[in-house]
Amino acid sequence: MTTDHRTSFHRFVEFINSGDATIGETVISPEATFMTPFSPEALRGLPGYLQILTSMRGAFSDIQWSVDQVVVEYDTVAARFTLRGTHDGEFLGTPATGRAVIAHASNFYRFVDGRIVDEVGQPDLLSILGQIGALPPSLG
Repeated sequence: MTTDHRTSFHRFVEFINSGDATIGETVISPEATFMTPFSPEALRGLPGYLQILTSMRGAFSDIQWSVDQVVVEYDTVAARFTLRGTHDGEFLGTPATGRAVIAHASNFYRFVDGRIVDEVGQPDLLSILGQIGALPPSLG
């Protein structure tokens, strides 16, 4: 089962880097819930995840996630990512700056039958906001 989750996870990474919803349909359960710092409530299913991607790609149109570490145990995958992109659209109220951004995220996924049913995403928003100049000088 561990190998199946690892394979499904890497297929999910292919989905987030391409934005190809047909891939997303194969790795995201319709009942999946996604907790992110961008929404006070869980987002649901593929449409919910596409909201996350639309938000990120709207702010960083060339964004790509690379996997730094993956730990698989039972039905859970823990992953550490590095994300890279250019701030070419509004992000959390900050207009485009054209600055390159590199940040990390630690995300936790639960899989059932090879599909994600739950994700808790923890991107380093403080780092991103500092890199785009959205923090006061003492914090940036």
